[in-house]
Amino acid sequence: PKQQNIIKKYPTLLKTMSEVEQTEGASSPKPTEGAVVEENHTELPSLTERLDDADQSARSPPSEAVSPDDVDADVVDTSQIESQQRRSANHSKLRAYEAKRRSAYASKLQSSSLYWRAFRSLMHDSVLETTKAEFLLKGWTHASEIYCMSMKSVGDWCIDEKGVPVTDAKKKKKMLDAQEKEKSGASAGPGTGAGSDTSIFHAQKGNADSKRDALATAEFSMSEKCGSMIKNLASSAGSVASRYEENVNHMKQKVLPDVSSLLESLKSEIALMEKIGDSIISELEAAESEVSKAWDSYYTKAVEFSGSSSSELKSRRAGAQMGMTITPDDAVDGCSDVWLDEMRYRMAVAFLSSSWEKCSAELSNLFLSMKDTECQRRNRIKELMIESTQRQERLWLGLPSVVNPNLKELIEWPMERKLVEDDVQTSIRSRAQSIQRNDVEHKKADDSTPKAPGLSGVDENEGNFELSSPLVSDLMFKAKVIEKKSAGIMTSWKVTLAVVTSDSFLQLFELPSTCKLQSGSAPEVAFQSLIPPVVVPSMQGVKSGAKFPSTKSWFDHLVPSESIALPNCVITFKDDKTNSAFEIVETCLTSGASKVFTKTINRKLMLRAVTRDEAIDFIEALKGSK
Repeated sequence: PKQQNIIKKYPTLLKTMSEVEQTEGASSPKPTEGAVVEENHTELPSLTERLDDADQSARSPPSEAVSPDDVDADVVDTSQIESQQRRSANHSKLRAYEAKRRSAYASKLQSSSLYWRAFRSLMHDSVLETTKAEFLLKGWTHASEIYCMSMKSVGDWCIDEKGVPVTDAKKKKKMLDAQEKEKSGASAGPGTGAGSDTSIFHAQKGNADSKRDALATAEFSMSEKCGSMIKNLASSAGSVASRYEENVNHMKQKVLPDVSSLLESLKSEIALMEKIGDSIISELEAAESEVSKAWDSYYTKAVEFSGSSSSELKSRRAGAQMGMTITPDDAVDGCSDVWLDEMRYRMAVAFLSSSWEKCSAELSNLFLSMKDTECQRRNRIKELMIESTQRQERLWLGLPSVVNPNLKELIEWPMERKLVEDDVQTSIRSRAQSIQRNDVEHKKADDSTPKAPGLSGVDENEGNFELSSPLVSDLMFKAKVIEKKSAGIMTSWKVTLAVVTSDSFLQLFELPSTCKLQSGSAPEVAFQSLIPPVVVPSMQGVKSGAKFPSTKSWFDHLVPSESIALPNCVITFKDDKTNSAFEIVETCLTSGASKVFTKTINRKLMLRAVTRDEAIDFIEALKGSK
């Protein structure tokens, strides 16, 4: 009935094992776009091939480690046997669940990582293509500018003795000044200016500068057909230069700034997308690593617990004692709480599931944003290239066979949204397949996935369910929101979540300062306040200056502030009608240099419930947790 009430109040967080097992065999959720490139249906070798000797000896259910045959008949009772059977069933289910979960998540993470790497390759090529386009147009413009300057020098007769146009500004100015001087001298009379043959004659005997100046300043008759044609050809060179100059100015003022702006914007946007995408993949890998660590810790402690003798189990799971003094010889050494590690594992899985859901959504948004950017980039590149080519067509009208095929190909390039998206998708898929083939070829022989303990030989079909809340675990005996106060004059009462586990431990969790709960509140609500919000890398987060990955651990509030072994505790309670507080004193064995002075130290805490009856009920739980 307690579990059913919890489920009704928290249907999402507290699904029970029986409800989820009814959905066994259901297909896994379809990953978002970009999550899978090629499905790999082979089982991971890490679940079946490697298991060390310690795992082999611990594969039998924990209930077999404490068999009724090995325990004195006077000690073993029905409740202890049932408790061990529940622990064994719970342990087997968790093993099956972890094996199933690892198999599914390994495939999802590999596919998402592969798809993201292919997307990064496409983004890098987008930058490279735009850079190449910018260099092409700049080079094209520079070549036109050089040709313009050369043709203008030809039209001005600024040509050296070797027939090379003079484009140097100083040399060209000197030649033009000499032309003006020669023209002014010719107006003074015949034989003294341009019409005189003596300038050319003397220039043949002079140096290179005099030869160049004489050629530039020499005039000839325009009445002859040959001279007229030469003059017209020189004039046409100037006209060609003017048209090239117009084209160069247009490229410098209109096209090249747009290409440069497009490239810079693309680089900035892709750098941001890469940062977010890499952070998301790293976040998923880190969350998976946390689950693996939590499972290793739980499995190690569960195996150690199952390997304990019946007498050790009895002493470890004994409840607190009333009105007694615990001596060093009576203190129980090696107390451990499996529930705490199981709780951490369950919450690590819940955190991973939430991270996957949010990270998948962010990756999908990232892919859609990149597709939009790529479509816009290709459209803009097409427009600029068409504009540049059309401008060149006006200059190259005499060479239509060179220009028209390229122009026709550009104009016929389809730019419908669906066709562009299909082209982008095909490009990404082919790149991903190529990357995957390269990874397989260069994979090292010893680069195998490490195997987790306790997962070999597990039937994954039994793990097809969702983990429920740690508060409904078989390893938990009682949970309650009470007040605590440490020893000392200046201490005050603080609201805390107290959990009594079946391993005879009292775990006290301090509630966050933002939590407004009071003593007597529902334990489920208090435990929910310990769970931090899941924050994954996003576009908005990066722009707001958030750091990824976060420097704060998500598990901070789920670490108990006090962990008390009840077999080493003595409870003092003054039973009257108004008292609801009691004292608990834990005797702790000293370690290290402290052993020289004393073997034990005492730790005192005051706990207070809302009413006297609740205090007595909680004391009974502390005395008899199983």
